[in-house]
Amino acid sequence: MRYTDEDIEFANLILTDRENLDDAKVVEWMKDSGHVMLLKEFATVYQKRMNIDFNRDKKEEFARLENTIQERKSRRMTLRWSVAASVILLVGLFVGRAVDEWRDLDEMRMLAKTERIVPGVKAELILSTGERVCLAQRSEFIEGMKECGIRNDSLAGLNYVGAKIQGEEMGEEIVYNTMQIPVGGFYQLKLADGTKVWLNSLTQLRFPVTFTGEERKVYLTGEAYFEVTRDSVHPFIVATDEGMEVKVYGTEFNVDTYRKGTVRTTLVHGKVGIRVSATGEEVRLSPNQVALFTKSTQSVEVENVDPYGAIAWKDGKFVFEEEPIEEIMERLSRWYDVKVFYANERIKKHTFTGIITRFADISDVLHLMEETAAVEFRVQGNIVTVK
Repeated sequence: MRYTDEDIEFANLILTDRENLDDAKVVEWMKDSGHVMLLKEFATVYQKRMNIDFNRDKKEEFARLENTIQERKSRRMTLRWSVAASVILLVGLFVGRAVDEWRDLDEMRMLAKTERIVPGVKAELILSTGERVCLAQRSEFIEGMKECGIRNDSLAGLNYVGAKIQGEEMGEEIVYNTMQIPVGGFYQLKLADGTKVWLNSLTQLRFPVTFTGEERKVYLTGEAYFEVTRDSVHPFIVATDEGMEVKVYGTEFNVDTYRKGTVRTTLVHGKVGIRVSATGEEVRLSPNQVALFTKSTQSVEVENVDPYGAIAWKDGKFVFEEEPIEEIMERLSRWYDVKVFYANERIKKHTFTGIITRFADISDVLHLMEETAAVEFRVQGNIVTVK
C-alpha cells in the first residue's frame, strides 16, 4: 500500500511523541485500517532496531491502557471514544510499549554519559616514601623526603631532568618513584636522562629519580611509548613482569604488556634487543618491526608492520586496521571504563577499520562501528552489549 508523507510523519509521531498529540486526532486517524497497518510496520522497524521485547503480558497491558482510557473519559465523552480507543489497543501492545522503551533507552543513555569516566590527562605519582601525589594540568614543583626538584608542567607533563636525591650520605642508593595511570587516563614523563615516556591508561611505570650505575632500568606494566636519549655506555632497559626485557641504545618504540602472558614491542626508529630473561636469548629488531613475546613458550616472533597503528594512542587517536571486535572492545573498555558482553561468540571475530579520536564520546565511536562493521551495540550505564 502506498502511504502519503503526512501519514508516515504522523505514524512516526505516534511512536516517538505520543503524549503531545491530540487524542481525538489519533483516534480519527486510527479508524483507517491502512493507517493501523502502517503503524504496525513502523513498530516492527523500531522493535528490530532497538531489540525491544514486546512479548509481555498482554492482559496486563490491556488493563493498563483500559484504565487510562477510563481516567480520560468525561461526562461528555461518547461511546465512540471507547470503541475507537479499543482499536488503538490492537497496536497499543506495540506502540505504547515502544514509546516507553524508547524513552527509557534515552534515559539510560543520559545516565551512561554521566556515569562513565571522562578520559583525559590524569595520573598519580607515588614517591619513595609511599606518599601519593595526584597530578593535574598545572605547573608545580614536587618534593618528597628523599627526592626534590621534580617539576610537573601543565603542557609537558612530569619532568625529572634536574631532580636530585636529598642527602649526599645516601651514596649509590637507587631511589624509585612510580607513576600510575588510571582507566581513561594518560600522561607524559621526562626521566632524569631526558628520555621521554608517554603512559597509556591502566599503566604503571617504576623508575629511578636519578640514574646511577651501568644501566638505566625502568619497570613497566601496561603500555608506554619511549623516546630514549642515546647513551652507548649506559643502555636503557625496560623490564616487564612477564620475564622479558627490552634493551635500548637510543631509539623510539612502544611496549604493550596489557595481555597477560605476552609482550608486544613495536620499533619505530633505532635499534632494540628483545631479551628473554629465562634463557638470556636476545632478538634484534629493525624499524617497522614488531616482536611478540609469549611467556608460556618463552618465544619471540618478529613481523614487519606499519607502526602507526601501535603508537597513534599517544597522539590522541584510535587506529584500527582489520582489527577484531573483541580486541577493539578491550581497548575501549580500558579508555572509557566500560564492561563488555557479547550476544554470541561469533561477533568477536568481526573486524573493523577506521581512525577515531580518543576524545570522542563512546557513543560516537560505537555508532561509527555499527555503520561499517555489521554489529550493534546497546549501552546501559557502564555496560556495553555487542549484538
